[in-house]
Amino acid sequence: MTPRRLLAISWDMPPLSGPRAVQVSRTLKHLVPLGWESSVVCFRPRSRRYNQDHDLAARLRPPDGVTLVPVPSLEERFVFRALWRVCPPIKRLPDEKWVWIGPASRAARHLAAAQQFNVLVSYAQPWSDHLIGLRVHRTTGLPWVAHFSDPWTDSPYVRGRRWQWRIWRRMEADVVREADALVFVNQQTADRVMEKYPDGWSRKSFVVPHAFDCTDVPRAQRSPNHDRLTLVYTGRFYTGIRTPDALLRALAMVARRRPLGRELRVVFVGTVETAHRRLASQLGLDDVVEFTGRVSFADSARLAAGADVLLVIDAPADESLFLPSKLVEYLPMLRPILGLTPLRGPSADLIRSLGYPVVAPDDEPSIAAVVESLIVAHREGRLTPSPVHADVSQRYDIRRTSAAFAEILAQCVHPS
Repeated sequence: MTPRRLLAISWDMPPLSGPRAVQVSRTLKHLVPLGWESSVVCFRPRSRRYNQDHDLAARLRPPDGVTLVPVPSLEERFVFRALWRVCPPIKRLPDEKWVWIGPASRAARHLAAAQQFNVLVSYAQPWSDHLIGLRVHRTTGLPWVAHFSDPWTDSPYVRGRRWQWRIWRRMEADVVREADALVFVNQQTADRVMEKYPDGWSRKSFVVPHAFDCTDVPRAQRSPNHDRLTLVYTGRFYTGIRTPDALLRALAMVARRRPLGRELRVVFVGTVETAHRRLASQLGLDDVVEFTGRVSFADSARLAAGADVLLVIDAPADESLFLPSKLVEYLPMLRPILGLTPLRGPSADLIRSLGYPVVAPDDEPSIAAVVESLIVAHREGRLTPSPVHADVSQRYDIRRTSAAFAEILAQCVHPS
């Protein structure tokens, strides 16, 4: 069978180490045996101001059938960084990657002129990737799949002025209207985004979740043996939005009732905010809480695999639209998961389906109670994966999600 060709737009690819780099790399790799070869227009960093992980890049090295086409961006130039500091709103049209739209679009059009492609895929965030996809789609006429890792204008994290919102809404509407297929990582986000548009457009909306790859799980860490219960959180916090503050205050409540330093260890893996470390110290938790700082993808996975319980921490809200890839990355580690996440949303739904507790992220008394119950279960040897963990997790295996994505690509190439 002659392989079909996919032209992809993804700013975030190795050696960048963001979640999108991992997820997109995995998908494109697993599309190859399904008959899809790819050329990927991606960002080429020239400085160290971006998080890069060359060990990860080596592990995710594109196989035969996947070609990276790195394109530099003007965002690395001092003049643009200075302009954004002087006039911050200009930076977000829709994001700081907008200065990459022109060079990346030209590179993609050049590829399309030199080679024959069957379909175009843009991966966002950053949202500028979709604006590149829109330009290339209009120029080449290629069927276009727009992949949304998150909600765009429906995100509670988006802040802007009225004129910015008008621009963002118009951009999103252009993408949703002109794309041949729209892929979301959970049904709640798909429903929220599409409810703003004509009912008929929902026919081109699909859900394919984030995925894990079992080959990325550190095997040596599958059977931890700690005297203390070890909770591990991997990922970033965002000051004033998603923080560990409620968890830390809940731990302080528990510490007033029992010798927590001998029973519990909480490890936060990722970039450290000084305010969070300071709060932990003020609450007397220095012998309980550890902040590792930024580590490599491999070290993050190793630390997570060594946990007794893995943590998900989201921003407080009545409802969440987010399914973070780190939650999916936890699944093959076969560890119990504690979800500090809004009670309504895809993360809560997944964690409950696995048989694990979900607590509102700002409900400190309930967080304290669950932590105490986990300490007791660990001491009594009752802290084990739920009976349904493995079966539920299979829905998120990269082999299954890649096959679902390949079906969407095929429908775009040969619509029924």
